[in-house]
Amino acid sequence: MQFNVAQLLKEPTGATRRYELNEATANLDEELKFLGPLVGNVQLLRTNSGVLVTGVLSTVVQATCNRCLEPIAVPVRFEVEESFRPLTEVFTGRYLRPDEFEGSEADLEDAALLINEQHILDLSEVVRQLVWTALPMYPGCNWAGSGQCPNLARRLAEIGELEDVELYSDADVRHDEAAIDPRWAALLKFRSDEDSALS
Repeated sequence: MQFNVAQLLKEPTGATRRYELNEATANLDEELKFLGPLVGNVQLLRTNSGVLVTGVLSTVVQATCNRCLEPIAVPVRFEVEESFRPLTEVFTGRYLRPDEFEGSEADLEDAALLINEQHILDLSEVVRQLVWTALPMYPGCNWAGSGQCPNLARRLAEIGELEDVELYSDADVRHDEAAIDPRWAALLKFRSDEDSALS
């Protein structure tokens, strides 16, 4: 995911390059297990202070179901929109001063958003972070909907423990009111009010 943008930086503001990606993801993040390549399209747009990268990318990552703890494949799709600034001036090789950059101060401090001295724009770190943020917080076998985990229901049925059992209900969980800390006892009133409202 490295692009030589030397020629693009020599062109006027508004110049673009478009790329179709089909990249291997083996070395992108050692904590993630990718099940497929990173595919999609990106556009590099010359701005007055650098290069704006936009695009839509997708891949498939192995995760663990939050309910049955089985490995599952999770499709991940995300948008890229980041501004990169060059470290050096493309014509002279002179290092650019921070006050010559027309972006925010936060962008100046992020090393992942720098175009290096050889005018290589590396999209890897930005993509790695976007994959993490695009992953579901609680991946499940039926990650697109709600309800019981099909793998867990199947496994319980196989061992004969699933007979009209509601797997994820805590309605029957009650605490011994005598064992409750007296400082929290006033909250019991709210539970009894809720129970009477439901009945």
